[in-house]
Amino acid sequence: MVNQQFATAVHILTALACKKDLMNSDSLAKSVNTNPVVIRRLLSQLTKAKLVLTVRGKSGGVKLARDSASINLKDVYVALSPSESIAPRNKSPHKECAVSCAMYTIMSSVADGTQKATLKYLETQKLSDLARKVSKSHANN
Repeated sequence: MVNQQFATAVHILTALACKKDLMNSDSLAKSVNTNPVVIRRLLSQLTKAKLVLTVRGKSGGVKLARDSASINLKDVYVALSPSESIAPRNKSPHKECAVSCAMYTIMSSVADGTQKATLKYLETQKLSDLARKVSKSHANN
């Protein structure tokens, strides 16, 4: 099963960047088309990472903790601490098989390279750019 937390968190933050005002978990859940409990769990992680600020009370909600131009998707990815998309097998190698003995080292290198490339790319993707794309897309519809 594919982990959808990252995409959902990006959706939440983009909605906050577009709205530029407090939003509550119910309105964010409607935007994402999910349960508010899912949103609250992600907001907890995003709050700990200092990406959103929570305002408590009857008219409370959440907002971005800083300008959307200073938040990149690497920040979001790291905040959620997702498991690696590629990981070497954690089994003992079959000592009589050269492939089995070499695969952990080989796959560790592949996993490391993939993670570095992913983080490098995500760092180039600013939340403000996503919000701009949403505004442009909405204006064209």
